[in-house]
Amino acid sequence: MNLVQRIIKRHPDKQIESLNPDMCPCLTMNRIDLPHLLWSLEQIDKGEPAGVIKVEEAVAKDAVASLNRMLGIS
Repeated sequence: MNLVQRIIKRHPDKQIESLNPDMCPCLTMNRIDLPHLLWSLEQIDKGEPAGVIKVEEAVAKDAVASLNRMLGIS
């Protein structure tokens, strides 16, 4: 939802609407808390990551590039 709002602000000349305007800004992100983040990081540190999502290599490459841009990593 935040992305949709940013796009709306950047393109006032376009009609842009959320597909679900009643949705919470980010349902998944709102559920992340420090204990669960710590648990996830500890799982990774033990070499037992949980909830791993696998995608095709090309998709992963584009996703990593996007994350790097968001984080300002060259």
